[in-house]
Amino acid sequence: MHKIRRTVGTLLIATLLVAPITALYAADNDGWTEAPQTQEAQNDKWENWCKEWETIKDSPTQMSLTPGKDASQLNFAWYSKTTDKKAKIKIGTKKDLSDAVLIKIETKNAVEGYLSNKATAKGLKNNKTYYYSYTINGKWTAATVYKTRDIKSFSFAFVGDPQIGSSASNIPTGSTESLGQSNAVRNDSFNWNSTLNAAIEKNSKLSFVVSAGDQIQSRDKKTADKTYKTYTDNEIEYSGYLSADALMSLPVATTIGNHDALSANYTYHFNNPNASTTLGDTYAGGDYYFSYGNTLFIMLNTNNRNIAEHKQFMDKAIGSHSDAKWKVVTLHQDIYGSGEHSNEPEIVELRYALIPIFEKNGIDVVLTGHDHTYSRSYLMNGGVVDMTSMLSEDDYEKYFEEDLEAVSHVTYVGENVSYQEYLESIQDAYAIASKKVSKVVKPKGILYITANSASGSKYYDLVETKQAYIAARWQKDVPTYSIIDVTSSTLTINTYRTDNGKKIDQAFTLKK
Repeated sequence: MHKIRRTVGTLLIATLLVAPITALYAADNDGWTEAPQTQEAQNDKWENWCKEWETIKDSPTQMSLTPGKDASQLNFAWYSKTTDKKAKIKIGTKKDLSDAVLIKIETKNAVEGYLSNKATAKGLKNNKTYYYSYTINGKWTAATVYKTRDIKSFSFAFVGDPQIGSSASNIPTGSTESLGQSNAVRNDSFNWNSTLNAAIEKNSKLSFVVSAGDQIQSRDKKTADKTYKTYTDNEIEYSGYLSADALMSLPVATTIGNHDALSANYTYHFNNPNASTTLGDTYAGGDYYFSYGNTLFIMLNTNNRNIAEHKQFMDKAIGSHSDAKWKVVTLHQDIYGSGEHSNEPEIVELRYALIPIFEKNGIDVVLTGHDHTYSRSYLMNGGVVDMTSMLSEDDYEKYFEEDLEAVSHVTYVGENVSYQEYLESIQDAYAIASKKVSKVVKPKGILYITANSASGSKYYDLVETKQAYIAARWQKDVPTYSIIDVTSSTLTINTYRTDNGKKIDQAFTLKK
């Protein structure tokens, strides 16, 4: 892959205006989860899914739910064919929909042959059961249940990188050929569905899911400028991603990952609240935010490197929710992670550009993905770049593969600084605000969580040497998910394996 030399020489906002995050280093595909071999696939579940997949793979018309601007709203988005009758949607409190009311729909062109329909249900009450139905070519679907929850004390799931279709190059058991896209999507979607079901089984009253990005795999970097509105190669992946039964009743607040960012398909499939079309914008859309109970959720599209835009957006979001007890930011890149991407100068540069903005605005938790590994930082406060120890992208890359292989005797020296000096300079040990094990009262720093893969479509290794800022990390090539519980005074995170429900890290609580 052709790489452009970029010396990390300053962290001024101006240097980040037009440089997209491109993941310069293609980290090895270190593992994947073969769906038919999982316990969840037994008792004909895999075979039944394979039959179902054949009926839906070529029709990306599944419903997509997203949290509304606040708990009183729910956003809908779905495709209809251009040849279908005009789409309709209604919602009510009775299962027979006898009290249902029609919701206004905004319809726009999507990819060839399809329209994107979006609607918002408003005035929803807490702790109440609703039913909705929408039309497919003039015929109403069966009523689907949606339950609102208690906003004073609530829970949400946190997941990372479903990246449906990413297992395409793997060779399944008993075969000599790689999966290819369709079979990969079938595989990854089955596992994605298993993770969502496991999260719901762990906590049946989840209010929504937060995804740290990379919902799908396919993109075309070379032609994106011309084809971003019409690109269709990832539509089968969106079919798989949205095929999970749970998503008919469980909203997902998605983050734009680097695999999502290069096509408008993301904007066709998701109806994000308070979404900006000018701040943090890429072909997949911009930053957005929503509130739920006492918590403000800010979703940043950091594939756009214009830090000034993200600051402007955050100022607006926080200014309109000054009473928020908890402030949670989600972005794709793992700026305090421990996987193969985490030490890249490009990611590190983003870290130090965002830290002062996060700290000034009193952010409590930052949720990230990108590295397909789990990690939890200590509470961090005051991280500052050491410019004398930074490496260029090219110099970093020269050592990257050897570092993964733990070749300890190699001491690569760049133009002015060694690789080891660079790694030491980004440890941020001095910025650790608290090393308390399980609970921090009146926190003075920010907690950074990086999610592992939720589908097992691809896993990366942890870096050989754990960074000083990492409190816990985990990688066993098994999909995982987190449950985050929020009350009037606490925020607690627990993270579990999908396959057996066991914790991979101890519970960690912030209290204020």
